[in-house]
Amino acid sequence: MTDQPLLSFDGVGRTFWRGIMEVPVLDGVTFEIYEGEFAAIAGRQASGKTTLLRIAAGLDAPDRGVVRFRGRDLYPEGRAPRLDGISRSIGWMQRSGPQIASMRMRDYVAVPLLEDVSHRIARQRAMRALDSFGATDLADAVWGETSDAQRTQVTLARAIVREPVLLLADDPTSGLNAHDREILLGLLRRVAETTGMATLIAVPEIADMLRSHKVMTLSDGELMQASRHKPGEVVAFPPRRRPGSA
Repeated sequence: MTDQPLLSFDGVGRTFWRGIMEVPVLDGVTFEIYEGEFAAIAGRQASGKTTLLRIAAGLDAPDRGVVRFRGRDLYPEGRAPRLDGISRSIGWMQRSGPQIASMRMRDYVAVPLLEDVSHRIARQRAMRALDSFGATDLADAVWGETSDAQRTQVTLARAIVREPVLLLADDPTSGLNAHDREILLGLLRRVAETTGMATLIAVPEIADMLRSHKVMTLSDGELMQASRHKPGEVVAFPPRRRPGSA
């Protein structure tokens, strides 16, 4: 972990309009994320969590304040995001499956690499990404054969297949039971600690923050934070059952 934060928000504000009403979503948000740090933001629905993550990803410019990634202003003059390679260093989890139903999960995870490397290398890196989330047994599966928890593992693997330095995930535990949420959060923490990749997730419940190093809550546009460093045990998902198995 370096002295310089990987991602920082300084007085960031974002306002939306609903008809003639001005609705502040983020109000003076300030925080820092460092390499290898696993941070979680909790807040109720429509509290601004998704907006915050989109700003961190370079997808939605703030109205005021400064967002820095690796020490550089992510939104320089004109408020247009930088498009000179920063986005490749940020992994964004997308909760969607392949458009081709018969595509194997190994190939689905490899897709983001195909413009840069050969199919063979892309598949090798896809297997490493799947292994990071304990999902190598899903390599030959198709989307329709997987559970919600397994789909989350696959989409997270796809988000990190480019080996970003920052992973952003909006409610990655959505739809999972308590046991699977606990496993997934432990895996996210382990990946952050073993690879040095910083991770920032947004969750709706305080309970889903307990594996993180840094705990933050968002309410009425204001961010509050406290630090945690308690290590947690990482357990594995049960093996995938193929259709028709007992």
